[in-house]
Amino acid sequence: MFLTWCDLRRADMRGVDLRGSILNTSDLSSAWLANAQLSGVQFSAARLCGARLDGADILGANFCEADLRDVLGLTAAQLSGAVIDEATKLPEELERDPWVVSRRSFCHTWRETHGSLSTPPPTPAPAGY
Repeated sequence: MFLTWCDLRRADMRGVDLRGSILNTSDLSSAWLANAQLSGVQFSAARLCGARLDGADILGANFCEADLRDVLGLTAAQLSGAVIDEATKLPEELERDPWVVSRRSFCHTWRETHGSLSTPPPTPAPAGY
């Protein structure tokens, strides 16, 4: 599904299956995406401020340049399989999380060696996490 540049603010999309969709530059601020199937979704430069992502499957989702500040229910474990870059804006507690820091670095290295169209495999939790 192509939903580029869509205004989906405050949309109730609990449990929706958007696998493989393209939502680049869309506004999903305060959208409710709990338990949604979002694997492989392209969220490049999308705005998800205040969105709820509790239990959402974001494996392989691309959040490069996306704004996820104030997102609710997002965990380091979820982000371990997503694509993030140095321009991805995350909630403060996730910005400092060692697993997320490791993931961001891994995504950067992966994209330099494999290209931007390739999705890196999940990053394992750091020792002692």
